[in-house]
Amino acid sequence: MSGLLGVLLKWLTGDLTNALIRAHEMRQRAQTDAQKLAAEKRIALIEAQQAIVVAEQRNRLTRWIRPVIAAPFAIYVWKIIVWDKVFGLGATDPLSAEFHEIMLVVLGAYFLARPFEKWRSLK
Repeated sequence: MSGLLGVLLKWLTGDLTNALIRAHEMRQRAQTDAQKLAAEKRIALIEAQQAIVVAEQRNRLTRWIRPVIAAPFAIYVWKIIVWDKVFGLGATDPLSAEFHEIMLVVLGAYFLARPFEKWRSLK
């Protein structure tokens, strides 16, 4: 579940730049002071969110959480494919149902979320 939350959070933060551009356009099209004020508030909120994302990326611990969580599953998949199947040098026990689901979420976060992020940024 937390992997899915991470995917959704990353999807949201990847769209901040586009949201900021739209907010600036909204400010330029504003006809009343109330519309201009609403656009200014939106711009300030988005800029604050961007600052948070940048600050989190500067922190080593925050930057390495996803790779550290994904590493055991990547090692497991490599061992099955390279060691067991390609070289025929072993047999690996299957994952439990719970760990299998977690592995699917982690792999999905890495390989399925990025195309959606790119697609969303094109909108």
